[in-house]
Amino acid sequence: MSTAAHSTHTSPMHNRAIALAALTQAVYLVDAIARKGLADAEDSRALIESIFIKSEEYTSPADIYGSLNQLRTGIRVSREILVGRAIPQSKILMSYCAGLLTIEQRLNKDSALRGRLAEGMIRIDKQRHYFGSASHPSVIAAIADLYGETISTMKPRIIVRGKTEHLSQSENTRRVRTLLMAGLRAAHIWRNNGGGHLTLLFRRKGLLRELDQLQDSTSRI
Repeated sequence: MSTAAHSTHTSPMHNRAIALAALTQAVYLVDAIARKGLADAEDSRALIESIFIKSEEYTSPADIYGSLNQLRTGIRVSREILVGRAIPQSKILMSYCAGLLTIEQRLNKDSALRGRLAEGMIRIDKQRHYFGSASHPSVIAAIADLYGETISTMKPRIIVRGKTEHLSQSENTRRVRTLLMAGLRAAHIWRNNGGGHLTLLFRRKGLLRELDQLQDSTSRI
């Protein structure tokens, strides 16, 4: 991944803004697949690759996503939601985000399940190296299966709503689960940098300031 566009500013609020953008982008793509059967490949790639970045391999959340430009969609949508701009899917996106934050919080307390996830990701990482891409269909299928064996067993489960014609296709189901796994990674980064459910309510202005800076940074890339 390229690190040329990384910001040197890594305050907790800045890191939370990056995590929020990644989380929002993940659920935005999930919703796009569910409603339209389509999701931007480039927006998806950065998120899927983030699942494989180990904690010792990065010093700030920006390192995980390669370039803030990769989170352009998440930054934009996060800002629109926080300022209260009426976008058709804002309610469902916030619901998905809240669900992932809750699951991540519970996962953090379940060491056995975290162990199963870690073992599964080690196995899948070997497949990623073999196929040469985190977005290879076999790798996506493996991540989706791992999600089904682990995260899907937790409650409350995230119920993805959309058109049956899209959600009934196995390829779309796999992509949705993989993006939800990426969303969980972002939720973990959010919590590790002091974020919580109430942060969005009480620190909205601070997050908006950081998102404005992130958006400005992407416009100059």
